[in-house]
Amino acid sequence: MLNNRELAALILVSVFVLWAFSQKSVREGWVGVVRAFLDPQILVSLAAMLAWVGLELWVGVRLSLWNPALAKGTILWTLGSAGFLLFNAQIDSDGDEPHFLRRTILATVRLVVFVEFFVNLYVMSLLRELVLQSAVVVLSLMVAAAGQKPEYKPTKAFCEWVLALIGLTLVAFVSRQVYLHRHQLDARELMLDFVLPVWLTVGLVPFLYLFSIYVAYDAVFRPISWQSRLALLSMLHFRTSTVRRFARFWYFKRKLSEAQTFSTARGVVAEFLDDLRRKEQAKLDEEERLRRYSGSQELDDEGRRLDRREFTATMDALRWLATCQMGWHRRCGRYRCDLLNLDDDFTEYGLPRESGIRLHVAEDGQTGYAWRRTVTGWCFAIGAAGPPPDQWRYDGPGPPKGFPGKASSWGDGPFADRDQNWF
Repeated sequence: MLNNRELAALILVSVFVLWAFSQKSVREGWVGVVRAFLDPQILVSLAAMLAWVGLELWVGVRLSLWNPALAKGTILWTLGSAGFLLFNAQIDSDGDEPHFLRRTILATVRLVVFVEFFVNLYVMSLLRELVLQSAVVVLSLMVAAAGQKPEYKPTKAFCEWVLALIGLTLVAFVSRQVYLHRHQLDARELMLDFVLPVWLTVGLVPFLYLFSIYVAYDAVFRPISWQSRLALLSMLHFRTSTVRRFARFWYFKRKLSEAQTFSTARGVVAEFLDDLRRKEQAKLDEEERLRRYSGSQELDDEGRRLDRREFTATMDALRWLATCQMGWHRRCGRYRCDLLNLDDDFTEYGLPRESGIRLHVAEDGQTGYAWRRTVTGWCFAIGAAGPPPDQWRYDGPGPPKGFPGKASSWGDGPFADRDQNWF
């Protein structure tokens, strides 16, 4: 039977779903979601997971870890955590098998899990739960929205402070209730309820690992012959992350699909593994070089700085920004001065959340540039003195002194000799 907190959550979710379905776009999109969910591969995956969970429960009964009183918690865990883990195992393209078990277990026994379990020991009236959960939802949304803009940091901090205060109040309320009703509590049932999601999750890990192997190989197996499949299995074994990397290289996938014999297919996979090792070694060498020359003011034989920390990430981010600006100019006839307000997240390139990129666009929108100072103090800039595909690049100890084509710091033209650190 659902308690007041669960009922309140169900009511709020129902209200949101009804509102969402009142929107025509959501109703139309939902049809596609249902069709995707009814895909035989997804249904078979869910059925296999449910069968595995059933096996876990059978073992749990035999070990006196499960009884019918835990049915509600089991259903909620299956619909929530188990479904999320299955979905994550299917889409995770950077799986790390050696640490998968450890990461999953730590996620189920971290402090916040204990706090959540503790505050759910006692609940308030339905009306109070509705008010409380509504406030938490609104504050959480405000935190998420305010986190997107640096100027809203005070709002974000205030909302986080209020959420923390609500959490402490709940802990104090439940602590008082536990003390007042301590003689009515069944310690064994409470312990079984607490460890339920832990052992269910740990027991699900072998299934998730096997499932991730199946998903990884399935993406490669479809277009290749059985000889190539055997070659792939014999070379990559059960290294899921390596198989997923292979699936992303169309060059090797095409060569494998064209292989006519088992030995030829093994040669293709061996070539892929050699290429992967070279790239990993090059990455390690680059990391070592960055550590070795950290803080150095030296130059190499071609006049490039040896301390290149954040150079690659900065150049990649600026190139992407320049590409976006060219697209806006082709569409609207001018460069945008507020482009960073649309997207200022360059973390995928390796920059911090507050990237430090600065954008300058002339009033007529026909020239502009973006620049950033790296952690070494060296600056990079990219800009345009006219319509696309015009592009100027700059690097130096400080930012450029003006717009491309006007300030001498940019050199005499695009791709001037002074931008050697761009390579």
